[in-house]
Amino acid sequence: MIAFLIFVVLPVALIVLSFFIRPAERDPRDGDVLGASLVAGGMFGGHGLSPDERTVAEETGPVRFKLD
Repeated sequence: MIAFLIFVVLPVALIVLSFFIRPAERDPRDGDVLGASLVAGGMFGGHGLSPDERTVAEETGPVRFKLD
């Protein structure tokens, strides 16, 4: 009976529960792609500093070289 609960009922209950879980809304400026800074902030406390600005590539025209 316990095996039935562990291998059938528990996985089915977790799968059904996963349909109702939504990710938390967060500020897109916070953290990095993998969330390492969020994890470190949770473990060691936040430093209170704002993140660095994101760099944006400069729009330039095509470069022509003289190969004479």
